[in-house]
Amino acid sequence: MKRLTRFLAAFILLVVQCSMFNELKAQPNVYINEAGRTRIINNVDKIECGIDSLTVWSSSNLSTLNSQFSTFKVDAINLMSLKEKDSWRAQVMLERYLADFDYDIVFKEADKNRISAEIEVTDTKNKLYDDFVEHSTWTKTVNITYDGTDVAVTGDTDSITVTKDGAHLTIQTSATGLKYIISGISNDACFKLYSQKKACVVLNGVELTNQQGPVINSQLKKRLFIHLAANTINPLTDGTSYIKVKREDQRGCIFAEGKICISGEGQLYVKGNKKCGIASDDYVHQLSGFVHVNAHAPKGKAVYGKDNIIVGGGVLRTYVDGAAGKGLSSDSLLTVTGGLIKAITTGNAIWDEDEQDYSSCCAIRSNWDMNISGGEIYCLSTGDGGKGISAGHLAIENEKKKYNGTLTVANADIYVRTGGKRIPEVKHEDSHGNKDEAAASPKGIKSVGKMIFNSGKIYVRCSGGAAAEGIESKKTIDINGGKIRTYCVDDGMNAEGCYMNGGDVLICSTENDGFDVSFLFVNDGSLYTIGGDDEQMGLDTDGKTFKVMGGEVVALGARNCQPYASSAVACVLCNVKRNISGLALADVNGNIIKAIPTPYSYKKICVLFSNSNIVIASSYKILSYEYSFDDTPVVEYEFTVENTTTTLGSMK
Repeated sequence: MKRLTRFLAAFILLVVQCSMFNELKAQPNVYINEAGRTRIINNVDKIECGIDSLTVWSSSNLSTLNSQFSTFKVDAINLMSLKEKDSWRAQVMLERYLADFDYDIVFKEADKNRISAEIEVTDTKNKLYDDFVEHSTWTKTVNITYDGTDVAVTGDTDSITVTKDGAHLTIQTSATGLKYIISGISNDACFKLYSQKKACVVLNGVELTNQQGPVINSQLKKRLFIHLAANTINPLTDGTSYIKVKREDQRGCIFAEGKICISGEGQLYVKGNKKCGIASDDYVHQLSGFVHVNAHAPKGKAVYGKDNIIVGGGVLRTYVDGAAGKGLSSDSLLTVTGGLIKAITTGNAIWDEDEQDYSSCCAIRSNWDMNISGGEIYCLSTGDGGKGISAGHLAIENEKKKYNGTLTVANADIYVRTGGKRIPEVKHEDSHGNKDEAAASPKGIKSVGKMIFNSGKIYVRCSGGAAAEGIESKKTIDINGGKIRTYCVDDGMNAEGCYMNGGDVLICSTENDGFDVSFLFVNDGSLYTIGGDDEQMGLDTDGKTFKVMGGEVVALGARNCQPYASSAVACVLCNVKRNISGLALADVNGNIIKAIPTPYSYKKICVLFSNSNIVIASSYKILSYEYSFDDTPVVEYEFTVENTTTTLGSMK
């Protein structure tokens, strides 16, 4: 029991071996809170967690790894995180926004206490009704106990055929209502099931490793219920290579041909070394329980569902360190209605010869629609080209591009961070000026098709470098509500167009346009967008349709696009060609209507103000502040609004 306890303590705290495929690339600094003090380890190359200790290597020269490591007792560590220094925010954002990006994506012991079950579906016509284990009747119980190189099978065994090879167990049956209660320890074992009926597997304190294939292998087409018995800890590990079985899939440590439905009040730890951690050729549905999955193979997936991944309750944590790996990955749909998800990837993008393109890591990925209507989600991708959340795919039909997949968010709290760069970091040009088309760019949240935000909190931070964009849609973004924050090196938000009908939105880029769209309609809500560098735009609509029919817009950059004169809300676009640290719109008496900080390093400042306080035929002032808002302001402009659009000064 002591051995199991020590093993699990190590497992909980990032059981990782960073195999970065072609190279082991240094990750950001790691902060470890050990016994009340914080240790900072710079440029981490590799992390390994043993039975009793955690070892972190921090040398960029692999030949000297043995002389550059730190070891910590597992029991003393209560926090591991990735952080970075940042002085830019205070120059460009109002104080109330500064703390919005001080979040980290970390695995904590406290996660285990966050378990809350999915609300039970009681409507028998609901397609998810049958996913609840309590809605099925289990009339027969088979007890399976592993003990080293042997396994004992007892209980209602009359209706099953048992085949054993040491502790490798295969069961065949055509009976209904079978429940298998599994316990014990073995480092050379598996449980394989052939049946035409649904079955329930209760993990009741079991620790299994299969060196040559999956640990749980369900070849039945019906539902496989995995129930985690209360107060139990269940670690499962597969091998780095599998023995092939003709005409049978073996996609991961836990694999099922049919649906996988996970529930219970226990803990499940899965280590996928070959392909996936948990995989279904149908869908995976987590209703409750604490599940932690590691995937280490290149292109490996922690949790894979061919048709869908559904998270309605419980805690799901994934850690993927293989190149081009995925945390949650579906070939079709992905649905989140509740629960806590923490998904981390650290691998780099790699070239895919079959696709003739790069394949990237992604914390949460669906090939078609993704619907997030609840829950709390944390995504971190630190490798080059890595993405936090990505939905949809691009198809070519009749030589035309078709953008498939819609991402919809409501009533969820989502926190995304990426730290990688684009591959290749610099695009090359040939003698004709043509640039390389293939590239893997880091993205916070991406949808190939449409993106819809209805409510909730969406915070995105992408700090890796060029092309590190926050929120991107290849089609349109509809913002109907919610609190959205995006802070990036490249475009903060990028889309074909945007319809904003509500919400509280802050967008910031440190080196490119803040908000880059081909058209924009603001009907309601608050939009504050900031462009980076000293030549970029706070709001770029390519000179095309831009109307403000309600709400409020503030845009800061070296340049800005201006709303159409047909807008219902008046705007003021003002330009200041000198170094200042703040700009304000005030009434004729000097009372501040809106004040914003501006980067002192900019040689020219362009700010767009648009809100209902700007009234035609009324007079206003633009005030500037050299170093701080405590300075005596300089009156840059005094003017009277005569039309819905007013321009002060020139951008040139």
